[in-house]
Amino acid sequence: MPHQYRVQVQSLDGEAPALQFECQNHDDIFAILALSKGKLAMSEQEQQAFIVGLKLFGEVMMQHRKDELFKEFLPHFKQFMGQLKRTARGQAVGTDPSRE
Repeated sequence: MPHQYRVQVQSLDGEAPALQFECQNHDDIFAILALSKGKLAMSEQEQQAFIVGLKLFGEVMMQHRKDELFKEFLPHFKQFMGQLKRTARGQAVGTDPSRE
């Protein structure tokens, strides 16, 4: 069963109205955030933005994988995700996964 999310983006300067939408993802984004905490070479805030953005993008891309817009990029995305998963599977921040 897909996980349901409500996403809100709000401008801190208050110049633009807040954007809110609902979406679903085949993964539990909160579990991924917890599992990857401290395992990527970036701040916690950057990691949250990266993972949430990547999961939202990836889900839409997979739903439209046959569209010309995504068709050529999909193999590269799969390769990137594989590398990301290998890195996050136990690599601490600053370690080199190629030295395993």
